[in-house]
Amino acid sequence: MRPLFMSIALLTGFFVLSGCTTTLPQTNAPRTIQAQKQDYYQVRIPTRDGKKLAATVYQPELQAGESAPLIIATHGFGGFRAKRPMSIYGKSILTGEAAIAAWKAGYWVVFYDQRGWGQSDGHVHMMDPDFEVADLSNVIDWSLGHLPGVKRMPDGQPAIGMIGESYGAGLQTLAAFTEPRLQALVPLTGWHDMNSIAPNGEFRSAWGAVLLGVGGINSGFDVGVMFSDPWRSAFDGTVNQDLKDLMYQRSPAAFCDQGKSPHADALFIQGFTDTMFPFQQAERNYECWQEQGRDARIIGMQAGHVMPWPMQQWRGWLPFYQTDDMVHCGDYSETAVDTILNWWDEKLQAGESRVPQYCINVTEDRGIALDEGLPVNSTQYALPRTKVTVPLAGAFEWLMVGVDTGTDLFRAMWPGADLRDMKPNGGFGRPKFVPMYIARGDDEVLLGKPRIELNLGGTSGGKSMPVFVGLGIQHANRRRVHVASEQLTPLPEKGIYELELPAVSQPLKAGDRIGLVIYGFTSQFPLNSAFLARNASIKGDVWLPITREDVLSLKPDRSF
Repeated sequence: MRPLFMSIALLTGFFVLSGCTTTLPQTNAPRTIQAQKQDYYQVRIPTRDGKKLAATVYQPELQAGESAPLIIATHGFGGFRAKRPMSIYGKSILTGEAAIAAWKAGYWVVFYDQRGWGQSDGHVHMMDPDFEVADLSNVIDWSLGHLPGVKRMPDGQPAIGMIGESYGAGLQTLAAFTEPRLQALVPLTGWHDMNSIAPNGEFRSAWGAVLLGVGGINSGFDVGVMFSDPWRSAFDGTVNQDLKDLMYQRSPAAFCDQGKSPHADALFIQGFTDTMFPFQQAERNYECWQEQGRDARIIGMQAGHVMPWPMQQWRGWLPFYQTDDMVHCGDYSETAVDTILNWWDEKLQAGESRVPQYCINVTEDRGIALDEGLPVNSTQYALPRTKVTVPLAGAFEWLMVGVDTGTDLFRAMWPGADLRDMKPNGGFGRPKFVPMYIARGDDEVLLGKPRIELNLGGTSGGKSMPVFVGLGIQHANRRRVHVASEQLTPLPEKGIYELELPAVSQPLKAGDRIGLVIYGFTSQFPLNSAFLARNASIKGDVWLPITREDVLSLKPDRSF
């Protein structure tokens, strides 16, 4: 975690004018003609429709006759570029940290503001192929035409890598199908199908408020198409079919489902506690890339898109977006930045293959190497008919943090006082928790993709019966039920649900109770809850992915 005073200094520095824009002569020389020193400068890159994109060029130190690969870097929704090495993005966001590290390691880096954001012209088009995706090709054209000494691959193609988080990750995975000059991608916490921001058609309205607020500020309160049809259908907490179709079209899923092949290899990095784009989004991209014969690898971290406490646990000072500092994968243990550099070195510099195939950070200080993917074995448990008061169950959970802490201290004074065993609890003011399993040892882990087959009913006359379900963990001698990997899934109306829940990666301790937790209200979906009291009933089956770490841990085949 970075010191707060440094963060304040970086934030202050963002508002300081960075200097004049540099105009570069055109060149397509694959090697430098004369020596050049390490430097950085600001440029404006023209687009096909006459707009100008603000960018910072990070020039590596090169001797005459040398060349270096090029990294294109860009930001997430509502973000901005790293205009200098000592900047918010350069010191606080993994995209910027890796880009600056690549520059210092001898790479060219072009870090640009996407249209409508930062200092770039134009309006936000929400990842339109004719605008944001086409702009990336313009950035590559300009870079190859103005930067001397961009390295070529053995087949003559330029050695180009890319990195970006969230919105910038989506840009990479879409451009991979249309831009053949990209070679090595690092999509951080992106999407396979943009509809994951609206599971079961229920828009993640807490995130919608954040995106609208942050996006409005950084775009000069001009968020482009967000207020036009069909995007504005999400303002009431749901998405209509036109928006579902549009988000699908602007997703890698639309290309993968047609059997189209990406041009670039990719290192996907995704968070298990990411409440915007769950881990499965990266996993599905990973599977698509592999099916089409591309080299794809995946790192499952704990963090990602994170809402403020008490909605989610914070793992650093930066609001709304955090990533793990380290990658732990069996015997492999490196910083996230060095792991990304290892990937680019392998793909763009013919370096040693050091990045393992499939890594899972179980916690921030230990992880597991897997051979193919998340474990598929899970155990089925019956959920008896359970009643929940909607919307009261869980509505005041954040107020109970102090009460739970005090009662836990009192309970701990009497060994053996925790006699709840497998008894359900909550359901009125607290979320309903139905325990199904008690961990036997500290080596057990909740890792994989839970499944549910549930029948949701209730007392209201209509179909609407919104509840939110997830896996819950209740520690021994503790009252509070923690949502595993902080992921809840909306079930908006009466009916039968056969679903895969968001993937989880959660260590367990002996005595932990694991089961289904049911909310009638959650601040993750504040506009999606019912506002008239009613009783919901729910029954069915739940599959829990519980195993032991020593069963899963594998020695990666790659040499480190």
